[in-house]
Amino acid sequence: MQFASEIAPWIDMSYPNWLIFFRNETKIQNFFSDIYVPFDCTFMVSTSEFEDQETILEVYQIERDKELRQGLFGTWDIENGIKLSTSSLYQRRNDLFGQTLRVVSVHDPPSSIVMTDDKEIVNVGGFFGGIMELLKESMNCTITYQVADEFGNLLDNGSWTGAINQLVDKTSDIAAAELMMTADRLESVKFTTPLYSTKTRTFIKKPSSSTLKWDAYISPFSFGIWSTMGIMIVLTSISISVIKSLTLILCSKIEENKEPSKILDISFAVFGAFCSQGMEMSMTDSVRIIHLVIHVTAVIILAAYSAALISALAVKTFIMPFTTMKGLLDDATYRFGVIGASADYSFFQNSSDKIISDLSDNFLAKEVDLPINYLDGLMRVCSEDKYAFMALDNAVAQLKSSVDCVVVPLDTISQTSIAMALRKDSPFRGLINSKLFTVFCYYATVVCCRSY
Repeated sequence: MQFASEIAPWIDMSYPNWLIFFRNETKIQNFFSDIYVPFDCTFMVSTSEFEDQETILEVYQIERDKELRQGLFGTWDIENGIKLSTSSLYQRRNDLFGQTLRVVSVHDPPSSIVMTDDKEIVNVGGFFGGIMELLKESMNCTITYQVADEFGNLLDNGSWTGAINQLVDKTSDIAAAELMMTADRLESVKFTTPLYSTKTRTFIKKPSSSTLKWDAYISPFSFGIWSTMGIMIVLTSISISVIKSLTLILCSKIEENKEPSKILDISFAVFGAFCSQGMEMSMTDSVRIIHLVIHVTAVIILAAYSAALISALAVKTFIMPFTTMKGLLDDATYRFGVIGASADYSFFQNSSDKIISDLSDNFLAKEVDLPINYLDGLMRVCSEDKYAFMALDNAVAQLKSSVDCVVVPLDTISQTSIAMALRKDSPFRGLINSKLFTVFCYYATVVCCRSY
């Protein structure tokens, strides 16, 4: 029994693979009575019930002080040699036999939605709630839910807050929430295999495009076209005036003509023609030809101008005030927020990048009431004047229909992976990853089948 007293308490039992050969008189239950064999430990026991034959059993416990479970792993005899199980570790150990798992979550719609009844947590919905229900059924376990006010932030004294703190203190087994896999968290907890990867960006409210811009009425034509039209009005006015003056001298019946003959009056008449107004009918063929040229030109110009103007007024365009975090810093008119006590907050607190560090010192340090989740942050973007909020792409894609404004992203800040977290000493990480892989494969198969 030296193994139980001198070796087992001082070693991580799940790290090596064990194979122990028992004497015939050694009983498995007696040998392991004071030894904890974790669920993820590969511990083999070889017993000899018959001469020249060995039976290899694997033993484990779901939790400390719980029943020691054993299963057949392989056999060996002189005639047939060794025969081992072809199933993987978590194909053999896929049942937790009703073990209770304490799951902590954060109310962060739509990824995790905490449902309460008389202030008691009854369930967790959303993406992570659905994942936990699938794991509950496939692992045959019982789930009790807890709620944390925040995701978790590392304090200066080395302690954690929020959901991460509950894992570190071992008051929870799993954190089912949209947790970023960061270096400081990896030192204190375990993460499952990444559930998805997304980008982190800063979002602002789309600038208003309803302000009347008077230059829109002259922007359809370039300066050269407007200049050409002005020159044409002047030249045609002078031409008509010269022709009328010559006609007055050469034709005695011109006195009966009531057409304007002053250059200023003629210019206004030509300008009116370009504005779709009529002109006094001339008795002179030469003037009539000029009138025809003026009207045809005016119709063409009016059609082109109308089409360009309608397009300019109908298509609402906007200009981003800035597109980068440096632009946000230089603008200095926006407030900036992230989810409080989150990986986003830690990112700004611990970054060595000068721009990120300046944003933390000049913006975040002044915020006394940071958003509690992504929905809260996006609602502030819409309700407050000039408020910028850092969020995940996939979260904003799901929440944009829940806010009453259009939010637009700045350039990507970073790429991040999202996963659930477990206690550092949790023996169930391998089983959970195995089940998640099975779920992903199933849904990938369904999607592929539907696409054909």
